[in-house]
Formats: sequence, structure tokens, C-alpha cells
Amino acid sequence: MEHETTPFFRAVDAASLGRSIAEARREAGMTQQEVAEHLKVTRGTIVRLESGRPVSLVVAMEAIRLIGRDVALIPRFAKVQVRQ
Repeated sequence: MEHETTPFFRAVDAASLGRSIAEARREAGMTQQEVAEHLKVTRGTIVRLESGRPVSLVVAMEAIRLIGRDVALIPRFAKVQVRQ
């Protein structure tokens, strides 16, 4: 069985999380406005999220799920092997 390769994003702070979300959103073929409309927030909220500025944790998690991603908390120095 062959598996499709999916990028794994590592975020260590709000700015890198925002960049990861923006990249995953683009890969999903969605605009900031489309994400905002699905989440019933303003586009400005999505801009803040993607630039690493404060937004609700609920909004961030909903955006991550909407673009087809999950969040995993991994110990900083752990060796991780991701399998589907």
C-alpha cells in the first residue's frame, strides 16, 4: 500500500504556527476570506492568526481543523515517527 506524503509542520511559537497555518491553508486551496466566512469571523482575525498575533484558541483550532490538519503536542526533544 502506497501512502501519500503529507507535510508535517513544526511550530515553536505563535509566528511559526501562523506561517504553518497560512501554508496549509494555501495548500488546501482556500483564501483567508473563505476561512473567515466558514468560521464566522472577520478576515482580519485570520490575518492576525497567520501573522502570529493574538486570536482565540478556539478560532485557531477551528481554522486548523477546517484546513484539514490536526495539532499534536510532542515533547521538545522527542524523536517522532509519523505513520498513517
